[in-house]
Amino acid sequence: MTLLQRIFKVARRYKVALIGLLIGSVALVIAQSISSTEEFSFETSSNISTENSGSVIELKDDRGTQLILPSGISQDESLPLLINLHGYTGTGASQSAYTFLQEAAGEAGVAYIAPTGTEDNQGSNFWNTNAACCNFNNSDVDDVAFLDSLIEKSLKLAKINPKKIYLFGHSNGHFMAYGYLCSGSTKVAAIAGLAGAMNTDPALCQSKPNNILHIHGEQDETILYNGGTLLGTQYTSAQSTVDQWSAINGCNKGGESEIDLLESLSGIDTFRNDYSCSKGSLELWQIPNGEHTPALDLDFARKVLVWLIAHSKNNL
Repeated sequence: MTLLQRIFKVARRYKVALIGLLIGSVALVIAQSISSTEEFSFETSSNISTENSGSVIELKDDRGTQLILPSGISQDESLPLLINLHGYTGTGASQSAYTFLQEAAGEAGVAYIAPTGTEDNQGSNFWNTNAACCNFNNSDVDDVAFLDSLIEKSLKLAKINPKKIYLFGHSNGHFMAYGYLCSGSTKVAAIAGLAGAMNTDPALCQSKPNNILHIHGEQDETILYNGGTLLGTQYTSAQSTVDQWSAINGCNKGGESEIDLLESLSGIDTFRNDYSCSKGSLELWQIPNGEHTPALDLDFARKVLVWLIAHSKNNL
């Protein structure tokens, strides 16, 4: 199947709008030399539910980021905070629509931010994390500092629980979540992500122990489940990613169970691999038939959010 055929197949299947290709024409070169490394960002055709959304606070940065508070909360209530990071070429709005996490956060009484990265030379939004994905133009933008600033502003402008701040990311956003922890920052209590990876050299990660949920489809042809390269730079496999965190958290392999994670896949679709850790926690949710951008749903978002808010900085 050609690259264009794959694009139209995915667009028809999920009824979503294609935002962009991986760094324009460069993606075509990569696609010819690697099994498949194009990355797409999609925006679902349905609108985001605002039923459980309360007030919106402008964080007054240069990217127009908003802090969305859930409705029906008391002024004295201390809220968890979720920051949701889009993939390469995406936006905060497209990420919210794709993941359903804004709706799930509103239901669960969680404050929510979906920021947007900066544009590269191809006009595509990206997060500056590691060399593998996706700072293709050697930008010096400091997205770790940017995320720190969002957290600091949120703590000042709303009653946010500093022990229950979380990151979720898809693809480049998942790389960014790992890059944030590997910078040494200790502001978040847990991260979860789909279809991301890390630097292959563990020495490049200066993270302290944390709570980690890694979700990855074995049929991912963009960020390969077994690891690969983007523009000549290697990234970790799902297992070696988890192995790095196992070493950081002091973990031993635990048990395996099955869960029904995605409505778009029939039956039990995911293996849940647990680890027993001396600090923090670690899980790998392995989706045998999962692709890079599987059709997500509200139940997926609820499961991820339940996992995140079950953790706090108290267990680190």
